[in-house]
Amino acid sequence: MDRMDDEQLRKRKKTVNTLIGILRVAFQIAWENGKTDSERAWRCLRRIPAVDRPRVLHLSRVECRELLANCRPDLARLVLGALYTGCRMTELINMRCEDVGRDGYGVYVSPSKSFRPRFVFLPDEGMAWFLDLIKNRKPKDSVFMRDDGKPWYGNQKHLFKAAIRNTGLPDEFTFHGLRHTYASQLIQSGATVYAVGDQLGHADPAQVLRTYGHLAPQMREAEVRQRFTVVSSENDEIAQARYEELTRWRDSLHGGHWREYAKIVDVWDPERSLEWKRAPRAIPPYR
Repeated sequence: MDRMDDEQLRKRKKTVNTLIGILRVAFQIAWENGKTDSERAWRCLRRIPAVDRPRVLHLSRVECRELLANCRPDLARLVLGALYTGCRMTELINMRCEDVGRDGYGVYVSPSKSFRPRFVFLPDEGMAWFLDLIKNRKPKDSVFMRDDGKPWYGNQKHLFKAAIRNTGLPDEFTFHGLRHTYASQLIQSGATVYAVGDQLGHADPAQVLRTYGHLAPQMREAEVRQRFTVVSSENDEIAQARYEELTRWRDSLHGGHWREYAKIVDVWDPERSLEWKRAPRAIPPYR
């Protein structure tokens, strides 16, 4: 455990809690069906303390453009397709030319083993790009092909990882992160969770709230600072007079890097928990 970073430890805790949840249900069903003499078995199973953070690893528009510049042409088309649609890798690979503009101003996403079909609406630039991409091609042709004319079959993973490294993005960023980027950008721009959920194919809007509804910390901060109604005019005047001082202190938090700003960390309280946990890095005090 001492060799794990916070994110690795969080993932392990989440996996353990998922298994504990399955065991609790199994023991409960066994008790309800008379297979055990007591309900003690499932009532004694407790989940371990953990912070299930929303997904915050997404790209800014500047980073998206830099990533595209470091992709070879066929991979860049695949990345652009994900940024315009929020589709999963398998959904993009299985997309056919006849799916573009099939039922409206967007693309049809065919059903797969695990996901239901849906229609994804596109912005104007995305619609124009998709129409140009399928021009003079057969309806059953795959929309996304390699430059050598062969289909993608998993070999895009190492190419994408290389592009990530060359762009200087976090090593843990995967192709699925483009889906998070798509959703996060829409929510930050004011789209409803219902609209985003339908675009992504989520049946329950609550899943969108849990996964993407966090907003970037900077967006949440801006909402509070701009919309909070003044309580004390005297304190408001003091804050206005010290605006530059407060701004400098704000910029010093977490080194001013937007990925680290207002990052959620687990806080270990020895009085409330028996689990071992490293203390989080302290935020510099305001002076």
